[in-house]
Amino acid sequence: MVERARIKHALQVRLVSDYERAQAYYSNVLGFTVDEWGHTEREGVGFILQQAANAEDVRPNAHPSPRHYPHGWTGPPSGWDTYAYSDSNGVQALYDEFKASGAIIAYEPVIEDMGSMKWKEFAVKDPDGYVLVFGGGD
Repeated sequence: MVERARIKHALQVRLVSDYERAQAYYSNVLGFTVDEWGHTEREGVGFILQQAANAEDVRPNAHPSPRHYPHGWTGPPSGWDTYAYSDSNGVQALYDEFKASGAIIAYEPVIEDMGSMKWKEFAVKDPDGYVLVFGGGD
């Protein structure tokens, strides 16, 4: 039997309208490490920033269509581009850190009943409108 090839790591490509502005925001405001190639990473979350040729090429995800979710959840309050998981305390610490550093808050922390646990999440936006959600439960 042939051994299946392994994927070591994956980064989503994120087209941005102003590469230098995006680099500075992810590095200085959100605490990501950004290298000269645009590799933007922090604790398991990452993308490759690339300069868009045209403004219309920058396209954060739209709000998804409604559907029936478990536990009566009404769905995300906006489109999401990245979802990062932590625990409830980690989510709060990230919110406090990002708020203090001047992040664009897409929505404040919310606590939701997910049946067997309480789930806390909040979201930030980057200068191009990409939404990064940070959530976790206990």
